[in-house]
Amino acid sequence: MTGPAGTADTRHLLGRLAAVEQRVRRAIEQRRAVDPAPDDPFRGLYLSEDAVREILATARAPYRWEPDIAAVEADADAAERAGAPTRLRRLATDAGLSELDVDLLMVAMAPELDSRFEPLYGYLNDDVTRRRPSVGLALRLCGRLEVDPAARGRLAGRSPLRTAGLVSIEAADRSWLTRTVAVPERVGSHLLGGDVPDPEVVAVLDP
Repeated sequence: MTGPAGTADTRHLLGRLAAVEQRVRRAIEQRRAVDPAPDDPFRGLYLSEDAVREILATARAPYRWEPDIAAVEADADAAERAGAPTRLRRLATDAGLSELDVDLLMVAMAPELDSRFEPLYGYLNDDVTRRRPSVGLALRLCGRLEVDPAARGRLAGRSPLRTAGLVSIEAADRSWLTRTVAVPERVGSHLLGGDVPDPEVVAVLDP
């Protein structure tokens, strides 16, 4: 990934995206360290006996490594002091998001900003067809246990992320932890600087 550039909005967003990439890289390193066949070309399409044994032997622990985002947030602080808060920070304030909410949003939005995340999430989901983060994977990438009730609640129906329409939880026929966390296209577009309104509300807008 190239380094953050352009406006303060873009630098902040891409800086936070780089932090997600760091977390994903570390998660893949940890996953490959215990994967009985990490280079199997059919991995994610079936479960070998060795893979089943590994699943039974290893609990789904969170990835607790935290990337360094101090420089990214310092740049956003400077923009805020200059009277131009970044869109991501402004959105977080307007929607009442916690820092964990912002982390979850960025994990879910990563494939909308960088297509490389799709196959990487497929690897971490143990399913090449599931190219968006699951609820469980999103929580673990944010350093939280899958059974943490407070963390799970940040993606529940009445959470700020859900009530503001920033994320949706898809695949209702699956268990909660394996459902998909998705971000509407308009959210990523807005954070990248786009101001074209959603077609569903154009008719009721007053220019």
